[in-house]
Amino acid sequence: MDTQNPGTNSFDESASVEVSNDRMEATITFVAAVGGGRPMQQADIIALLEREGINYDADMLAEVILNKKYERKMFIARGREPLQGIDGYLQFHFDRSNLKPKPKIMEDGTVNFKQLDMFRLCNRGDVLVTSVPPREGVPGIDVFGKPVMPDKTKEAAPIPMGKGTVISDDGLHLLADESGQLLILDGKINISPQLEIQGDVNNSTGNIDFNGEIMVRGNISSGFTVKSVGNIEVGGVCEAATLISEKGSIIINLGAQGGDKAELIAAQDITAKFIEGCKVTAGGNIMADSILKSTVRCDGSVTLSGKNGLLVGGSLIAGQKLVARTIGSPMGTLTDIEVGGNPQELNRHREMVEEFNTLRAEFEKTDKAVNTLTLAKQRDVLDESKKALLIKLINVKMQYRTKMNKLQDEIDEVARILAVNVGTVSASNVIRSGARITIGSAQILVREDIPNCKLRNNGEKITIGPNI
Repeated sequence: MDTQNPGTNSFDESASVEVSNDRMEATITFVAAVGGGRPMQQADIIALLEREGINYDADMLAEVILNKKYERKMFIARGREPLQGIDGYLQFHFDRSNLKPKPKIMEDGTVNFKQLDMFRLCNRGDVLVTSVPPREGVPGIDVFGKPVMPDKTKEAAPIPMGKGTVISDDGLHLLADESGQLLILDGKINISPQLEIQGDVNNSTGNIDFNGEIMVRGNISSGFTVKSVGNIEVGGVCEAATLISEKGSIIINLGAQGGDKAELIAAQDITAKFIEGCKVTAGGNIMADSILKSTVRCDGSVTLSGKNGLLVGGSLIAGQKLVARTIGSPMGTLTDIEVGGNPQELNRHREMVEEFNTLRAEFEKTDKAVNTLTLAKQRDVLDESKKALLIKLINVKMQYRTKMNKLQDEIDEVARILAVNVGTVSASNVIRSGARITIGSAQILVREDIPNCKLRNNGEKITIGPNI
């Protein structure tokens, strides 16, 4: 407000203060003195600000006094804005976006269209979601020195716990309670121990590697791999593909047509409508209607039942027994069968016998050379180089004999083990000529068809009896 001096037309310098609506800024406007009126001093300005209740800033006051301008608003005070807090939120530790198959780019720059990584997998104990608590803000202050409160923060949304998950003891983390496929159903996070493929395994899915069970409703196309920790079940046909169940079984409802390129590996059992042109390894039993031209290894038994119950061609090693309706074919196709004892022991026995036969052939060749040189020496027709060769060959012959004796002992030991764990081979219809059957350490080659029979090892040889 202007102050007029009594009895004169002079006015002292004056100032007015204006505060913004949000009370965060204050300005001062000076009006110049008139007719020799008195200018305002710093104390006058401070007194004005204090009357208005302004919490002024000393530096701003000094700036205003130094650069005073009339009839113009000049900032004299500013409040401090509050530091806003952060609302609580859910932090997801996996990609929630819709997954689109993307081929994997290899180190050499080539693209692997069979490796799409299109399924979200997790292991038990994995942290899936973290509930991050809200962080409170810091109050500010207005130009009157009053606190300005930040906005109130919000708690995080509830943790979307679904089947197969558990919340940690502190209530802040969602954990996988089992291994499997991660699914979001009705806004909840679920873990399914089974991965279900509604159609075929092909270029649309890529290879499958899952830490639970796998159910494929369709077929497994050639060239693809399906690997799981648990069971694998195929509703259709397995072509020239690879199936691996690390701890479970494999079931192929419509059979495996492998084209000599398929491989089936299971820690437990393998069951299929038929198996043709496959390499098959099972830690348990194998059950099928027929097995054709395949390489089969299992620790348990092989049972071929159903309409055909047929085994033709290839090789089969079973730790316990082979049960079939028909073994071999009318064409005399070689069908190699070994039962009784651990397949690893059977393999070891066969490999040692092959090694022994190789050593014996080398021994006989060396022995013949030694005899020839010995006769020449007796006739005194050997020069010094031949005499040296004779000594060398005698030493080689002794080394062969030592190795053969040691290997024979090992063969005998394995044969004793196999004799204890003998199995049987039975055919309710016929075993045809061309079947070579090894039970324990005994072997026969079937040269004429044997109807309705069971073969076993009596401790010395393979005996043939009725299949009762």
